[in-house]
Amino acid sequence: MTAAAVTYSHEISCPKCSLKFSGYLEVEADGTGKAVCPNCGTSIVQRLPADYVPQIPPEDYQDPAHPHVHHTHYSGLYSKPKQHPRVDLIDLVKVLYSPSKAFPNLYLSTGLQMAMAIVLVFSMVSVGASILVSVDMADIVGYDAGDAIQLGAQAFVSWSLEILAFLVFCVIAAAISKSMFEGRGERSTTITLVGYCFPSYVLVNIIVLLIFKISFSSLGVGLEDLTLSDLSHVTAGIAALIIAALIGLAWLLFVTSRAISVANDTSVGEAGLTAVLSVAASGLIFLVVSAVVNLPLGLSF
Repeated sequence: MTAAAVTYSHEISCPKCSLKFSGYLEVEADGTGKAVCPNCGTSIVQRLPADYVPQIPPEDYQDPAHPHVHHTHYSGLYSKPKQHPRVDLIDLVKVLYSPSKAFPNLYLSTGLQMAMAIVLVFSMVSVGASILVSVDMADIVGYDAGDAIQLGAQAFVSWSLEILAFLVFCVIAAAISKSMFEGRGERSTTITLVGYCFPSYVLVNIIVLLIFKISFSSLGVGLEDLTLSDLSHVTAGIAALIIAALIGLAWLLFVTSRAISVANDTSVGEAGLTAVLSVAASGLIFLVVSAVVNLPLGLSF
């Protein structure tokens, strides 16, 4: 049931977040008008001026009793002034154990260039770790060092693909946040905050690679030459890899979801689903590209 009459006001003020905006007020019999804050979803009741003009509600008018507005999950955050962009090392570390506090701070303190610098540095660390383990484990996995690393072009392509995959993921995440969950859909902010998740990805990648190296380097033979006595060792190694990978994925999903949530003003649950869908879409793109282009060999999480 829609309002009997509304009036347009240029001065509507939210008592909770102090947002001032213009819009329609639902006219009440006691001389007050009702509205809903588009920023925090608070119900607003304020006195109408003596000379207000009642109007028939327009077709797109939303009744304050049943508002269809996007309630912010971070009240006041998006109206605060941003600081001069800097590399926020304190919150970069805090992302690892307290992302719910780190990302709102990072939203105000950092910028796209700073985040991309972090991504570039840590992506080189990730590719370097993958190459070193690949060379060290070449005999075990069944190819020689020349296949795993053709130093110049292959390493550069691996690094470029890692950066490209990161950017594709962020753009898709911003688009899904906006189209499915009515989020802000800000690509640059999504890239910025997810960029601060990149060291977490590299940390998990290195841990998984080290577990692989420790578990299988002592075998001394290729996987195709295993004997029965080696099976228990291999089984334990595979189990450790699976457990580490699952824990790592769960932790990365938690951290990345919070980044997407703050960047796009969606709930953490919606951001988690956004991250999963973005990974699936990015993986599909990767499969299409790999069917056309020979991607470089190497070990990576």
